[in-house]
Amino acid sequence: MILQHLKTRTATLHKETEADNLAKYILDHSITLDQYKALLSQNYQAYYTLSELSKQFSGPMPESLRVFADSKKAEALENDLKQLGASLPSKLNESLPNEINYPFLLGILYVAEGSMMGGLLIRKNLENCKGINTIETHHFFGKSAQDVMNRWKAFTEAVNEKAYTDSEIDEAVDGAHFAFEIFQKSY
Repeated sequence: MILQHLKTRTATLHKETEADNLAKYILDHSITLDQYKALLSQNYQAYYTLSELSKQFSGPMPESLRVFADSKKAEALENDLKQLGASLPSKLNESLPNEINYPFLLGILYVAEGSMMGGLLIRKNLENCKGINTIETHHFFGKSAQDVMNRWKAFTEAVNEKAYTDSEIDEAVDGAHFAFEIFQKSY
């Protein structure tokens, strides 16, 4: 049930965050190469920040969840930026929590993993964007639907292995809010 709480209690912030995202220009097929580079840079800043925190504080998590505290998303974005000859953006100057507990980190991972589901819609529209049609390989947005769905399913199964207290749910929601705020600052 924690996933339903996370979805419900972050819905408004999720919607607000998406409103500022340059991906909307992929959905309407008007994105330019410069806008696409900016989108990749913004996402790199957010995912890099969240992956560094996740790796640093994932120790107390069960192994089934710890595997999601990785740098794969940031690495894919880095590959895209390098492929386009773009510089890696500076890291976010963000005051980060000194300690992150397991439920808070679970909220962060929920946002990072869930965002890839939204990325499937973006992936579907990339080929219709004339401004970026010279890009042959998309590392970040190029994941197959099946791979993304399998990863989300594995994540939800790992989350649901445990029952969560009301306090842990509140902490997970705080972690998800924190992750959405990182995305907002990067946009």
